Amino acid sequence: MKKMSILSAAIFGLMMSAPVAFADDITVSVVGPMTGQLATIGDQFKQGAQAAADAINAAGGVNGSMIKLDIEDDQCDPK
Repeated sequence: MKKMSILSAAIFGLMMSAPVAFADDITVSVVGPMTGQLATIGDQFKQGAQAAADAINAAGGVNGSMIKLDIEDDQCDPK
């Protein structure tokens, strides 16, 4: 009975991960102050995220899926 439970859990896990395995890109959002008084900090966020994405993509991505960045400007406004 225990072996059957483990086997069922393993099969379920594989079935749930299948749609992710066929994804084209993985989009990662980077949100920070890209404009305004703190734009230099936002630029550092952007450069750091881009460096990480470039390194991951150069190594073949995540299970073959490439990292794509979505850069958003919050203008340092908490709204």
